[in-house]
Amino acid sequence: MGNPGGLRPLDDPQDTPEQTESTPQTRLIDELRQELEDTNRGLIALHTELENARLAEARLAAIVASSDDAMLSLDAEFRIQTWNAGAQRLFGHTEEHIAGQPAGTLMPDAAHAAFDAAVEEIRSGGRAESHQCRWRRADGTEVDVAVTVSARRDADGTRVGYCATARDITHQLAAQAELAAARTDREVMAERDRIARDLHDMVIQRVFGAGLALQSTAARLHGPDAAKLHTVIDELDATIRELRTTIFDLHQPAQKAASLRAQVLDEASAAGDRLGFAPAVAFEGPVDAALPDATAAHLLAVLREALSNVARHAHASAVTVFVRAGGDLLLEVTDNGRGLDPAVTRSSGLTNLRRRAERLGGTFGITPSPAGGTRLRWRIPLTGTDPERTP
Repeated sequence: MGNPGGLRPLDDPQDTPEQTESTPQTRLIDELRQELEDTNRGLIALHTELENARLAEARLAAIVASSDDAMLSLDAEFRIQTWNAGAQRLFGHTEEHIAGQPAGTLMPDAAHAAFDAAVEEIRSGGRAESHQCRWRRADGTEVDVAVTVSARRDADGTRVGYCATARDITHQLAAQAELAAARTDREVMAERDRIARDLHDMVIQRVFGAGLALQSTAARLHGPDAAKLHTVIDELDATIRELRTTIFDLHQPAQKAASLRAQVLDEASAAGDRLGFAPAVAFEGPVDAALPDATAAHLLAVLREALSNVARHAHASAVTVFVRAGGDLLLEVTDNGRGLDPAVTRSSGLTNLRRRAERLGGTFGITPSPAGGTRLRWRIPLTGTDPERTP
C-alpha cells in the first residue's frame, strides 16, 4: 500500500543531507570530546592511584605508630629524624627531645661495633642481619635489644639514610637463661646420680667387705691388737654411715644456698643426732656479708668434719661452735670431752683440715681447752684468698 499523499518521513536521509556529511567543525568537536573523556579517565585513575598510595601510607604509619618495637629513621649522618611511640616507651626519650641527636646517644661503647658492622654490610650492597646488644635508656640504664638496620631510599632508589628497629628481648633472654639453667640442673642431677650409684655399688661394698675381713681377723686375736682392730672396724662403720648420708644428699635436688649463719646452724643441728645434744653456736662480725660462697663452702666442710670427730672420739657432753668474720675468718669448735688423743690428731680428716687452711693461706691447730676437752681453731685470711685453689 503506498504512502498517502506522497509524504516522506522526516528522518529520511534525503531531507537532511548535512547530517550524513562530516564537517571540520564536527570532527574537531568529536576530537575534543574524546580528549576530554580520556583526560577524565586518566584523572580518575590517577586519583585512585593516589588514594591507594595514601591509604597504604596511612596503614604503614599506623603500624609504625602502634608497634611495640622501637622504630627510628636516620639521615645519612646517622642523626635521628623520626621516633615512634614504641621507641619512646622503650628508651624514655620524647621525639621532640631526641630528634636531631646522633644515634650513638642510644649506644654504649659495646654496641657501636655491631651497629657499624651492620651499616658497612648495607653500604657494600648486602643485607644486615639482626644483632643483639644493649642500648641505653634516657635514665642511663641499659636494655637488651635485637636491632635490625636497613637502608632508606628515595623514589629514585638512592640511599638517603637508614632505618633501625629495636625490639626489647629482656624476657626472651630471661627465658633462655631459665631454660639453660634447667638443662644444667638436669645434667648435674644425672652426674650426681651416677656418683651416688658408684659410691653405693663400689665404695660402700668395698669398705663393707674390708670391715667383714677385719672382724673375722679380730675374732682370732686377743688383747691390744684385737682392741685396735675393733677401733678400725668402728671407723669403717662410721664411714659407711657417712657415705650413705652423702648418697642420700646426692639424690636430692640442689637448693639455692641459704645464708652462712643458717647453714652453720643446720650443720650444728644435724650433728646433734650423733652427739646426743645440740651444740651451742655463736657468731661475731659480718659473717654472711664478708664471705665469698667458695670460702663459706670450705668453712662448712671443716665444721662438718670437726663435729664428726667430736662425736666419734671426744665423748663430750657440750660443744660450742664460734664463727667470727673480720680481717680474717675464724672457726672454733670447743668440747668438754676427754681431751686430745694422739691417734686422732694423726687422722686423715684432720690432715685435710690442715691442708685446706694452708692452701688458703691460713692456719689450723688443736689445743687443750682451758676448761677441759679440746679446742679446734681453723683460721684463714679474708683478703687475698683464692678459694678455688682447694678442691
